[in-house]
Amino acid sequence: MMHLLPALIAFAGFLALAAAMKRHQRDLLGKSLTEAQMRPVRMAGWLLLGAGWTVSAALLGLAMGTIAWLGELSLGAALTVATLNWRTGRRAR
Repeated sequence: MMHLLPALIAFAGFLALAAAMKRHQRDLLGKSLTEAQMRPVRMAGWLLLGAGWTVSAALLGLAMGTIAWLGELSLGAALTVATLNWRTGRRAR
C-alpha cells in the first residue's frame, strides 16, 4: 500500500510530461498547446516525479526509498504508455 501513492504520483508526472510533448497533446488533451502553455506542464511533470521520490524516501528511508522509487517510476511509465495506447485506439475509432 505504501507504494501506491508514489506510483500514482509518478503516473501523474509522466502524463504531464507526455502532455507537454506535441506528439501526445492531441491524444491526451484534444488540442495543441503553445510553448508558453507547455512550459508549466513540463515543470509540473518533473516536480511530480521529484515529489514521488520524496514520498518514497520519507516512507522507506533514503536508500530503500530510492530503490523503491525506481520501481514505482517503471510502473508509472508503463501506466502512461498503456493510457496513451488506449487513448490513441479510442481516437482512431
